Amino acid sequence: MRKKMRERRLLLKLSQQEVAERAGLTRVNYSSIERGRTEPNIEQMEAIAKVLKVTPNINFFKDYCDDMEQEQKIV
Repeated sequence: MRKKMRERRLLLKLSQQEVAERAGLTRVNYSSIERGRTEPNIEQMEAIAKVLKVTPNINFFKDYCDDMEQEQKIV
């Protein structure tokens, strides 16, 4: 799971389904991205960033989402 991405979604009181629909994704696809199982393409990154009300840039997923992956490597 990409911890900060999930935290932002919950802060906005959105379900995975709501984010997915607003971003033009399926819930399964969005869930896979949030969990770090798949990597989003540029269009998906921009759409998700817009829904989560953050600035979409090249570091969006690195800054917001990769912390959990790094924590998993340490464990």
